[in-house]
Amino acid sequence: MILADKRDYKRGYTKHYNAYQILRKSNNCLKSRRLLLVYCVECGLKYKLLDKWKENNSRAIISNDKDVRKPILTSHSLSKIIKELGQAGTFRFPKAIETNHGDYVNDETFHQMCRYGITEKNEMNNCECAYEEELIKIAEWLKEVM
Repeated sequence: MILADKRDYKRGYTKHYNAYQILRKSNNCLKSRRLLLVYCVECGLKYKLLDKWKENNSRAIISNDKDVRKPILTSHSLSKIIKELGQAGTFRFPKAIETNHGDYVNDETFHQMCRYGITEKNEMNNCECAYEEELIKIAEWLKEVM
């Protein structure tokens, strides 16, 4: 893992969210825009973690295997980070998405589904849309509290 500071996380949130909004407005690149949204939310949440922990960068945390914060900061589990921020009751991801390969995707692996262009087994379920809507709620909350 490479070093990122609060400024980097905030910039990542802002840049990815702006790009996401442009793609959403034009209704283009569905998987790519969702991938940007996931990464925007992850950056924003990690910014909030460092802010909560009164740390300016991640160096002390990621270089110490005994630091209990390391698995949270290095995780892709958005629900784990949301829980650490005290927002577990506010934001809830829908049920796991079954892929066309029979795998199950949750908030920790949703970015992989988007990155690889994997489709939902039954697109009529609209689970991907539900994930996107929850991610938008989180992104908008982050915009208010950053």
